[in-house]
Amino acid sequence: MDIEDQQLQEKRDRVTKKSAKISSTTVLIGILLVVMVGGGVALTVGGSTGSEIKPPKQIDRVEVTGPVDYTQARVDMKKIDYEADEKWVTINLDDVIKNKLVTFNFKSPKINVETRNFAGKPELPILAMVDPKGKLMVGVSYCEPCRSITFHTEKDMSLTCNICGTKWDVETLIAWSGACMPFPPDEVKVKVKGDKVLIPRDYLEKWEPRKET
Repeated sequence: MDIEDQQLQEKRDRVTKKSAKISSTTVLIGILLVVMVGGGVALTVGGSTGSEIKPPKQIDRVEVTGPVDYTQARVDMKKIDYEADEKWVTINLDDVIKNKLVTFNFKSPKINVETRNFAGKPELPILAMVDPKGKLMVGVSYCEPCRSITFHTEKDMSLTCNICGTKWDVETLIAWSGACMPFPPDEVKVKVKGDKVLIPRDYLEKWEPRKET
């Protein structure tokens, strides 16, 4: 082998070794990426608090109107009046349908819930709304950890706490994000008779703040 052939062979050897090195590095990087992605997925699944939060209780809701679109604008609570007798707390269905999301403070000496606004006064905040399917949802308007009593809907189809910003699905009340996810408004089973919504007074008077389990 002459000098020129020897130099050419050495050059080929250097290129071959460099290619092998690059190939090995590429394989190693690929393996690391797979491990990192796999680990990331595992961390996402394993660290998800959403899967650990119990879904809200299921209550059969009464259909009161057609579908409601919450994607066009934010909806804030409107205060309405109520009436009460020994058995029922009553509100006008038309008030709920017209405003989409309403609230009132039920007063009774049997109530002792310390909210941010009431500080132990005998009042319990209640909300009522029409869900996207046109069904009536009534619940205790209280977010226990931050003691907020006010909520609103947003264009992303969430029911959002005015204080802590926690989001729940506007239809199912399943938590999306935030610090108070286990505590959506506590839904109440109600009756609809004509243009009246009947809420059981006994349930409201016995209601106590929930504890995370």
